[in-house]
Amino acid sequence: MNISEWIDNPRSLKSGYSIHTITTNKGWSFHEHGHRGFHELVCCLSGTFKNIANGRETIQASGEIVLIRDRDCHALSGQGFSYVNLMFQTDWIGRLEHYTQFIGTADALMTPADPPRAAIPPQQQAQYRADLDALLANADNIGGRRLFAAFLLGTVIQHLAPPTGRELPAGLPDWLRSSIAWMDEHRHTPPPLKEVVAHSGRCHEHFTREFTRHMGLTPSLYLTNLRIDRAAEMLITSNNKITDICGKAGFENESYFYRVFSQRKRMTPQAYRRAFGPRSIQRPKPAAPPAPI
Repeated sequence: MNISEWIDNPRSLKSGYSIHTITTNKGWSFHEHGHRGFHELVCCLSGTFKNIANGRETIQASGEIVLIRDRDCHALSGQGFSYVNLMFQTDWIGRLEHYTQFIGTADALMTPADPPRAAIPPQQQAQYRADLDALLANADNIGGRRLFAAFLLGTVIQHLAPPTGRELPAGLPDWLRSSIAWMDEHRHTPPPLKEVVAHSGRCHEHFTREFTRHMGLTPSLYLTNLRIDRAAEMLITSNNKITDICGKAGFENESYFYRVFSQRKRMTPQAYRRAFGPRSIQRPKPAAPPAPI
């Protein structure tokens, strides 16, 4: 098996990535190979093809993305399809986790035996393809680095490894575990508490009492934390106005949103966007301080 190693070229030194498109109506294949020093995001634009990764054969269809990681091995084959191949150095993932503070993102991507994959929702596919076109057009200039940082951030946080950061304690009743899972599944539009209670099938008093006893915080505070995390994601993966983000995250009062966000994240929403947005992850991850002698 061949091993492909990352080799910088004038284009990737400027933009931080390499990208190309494969489109074919005939039979096409690329032999099995491994990666060293880089990741590869395979984005299917149309048709279907086989993507045999780490010995497991899967069919990748239009709108699906697969992250082939450093030291994964894969082979591609098919007929009548189009895909974009986006390659970047391994340190971008660690850099992303360091600057966004979404701890566990790298493990969520790198630990599973199978390469991470996701289906881009149909309503988002047109924009996703436009973003890929912008990366293709800017692959040889310094402006591409900003576009790539934003693209990678959105791809990982919104599709491949959405942050949850919540480990549930042992001993939860099944109905409560199911309710919490339902809350997390709806994290993009956190529901009001009355909907959560209705979903649980318990009365408000019993739900609140048991939730607080097992989780160590009230369900209202849990939902507020979900909304703050959702707002934080939108701050660093979109250009939406902060007033719009406030509403989309489920906050009806903007002053309350600013106060709670600042308490939880220890900085204002504006400062959070400056600190952890795409511009931040363009910078190399700082080296760890030397160990004390």
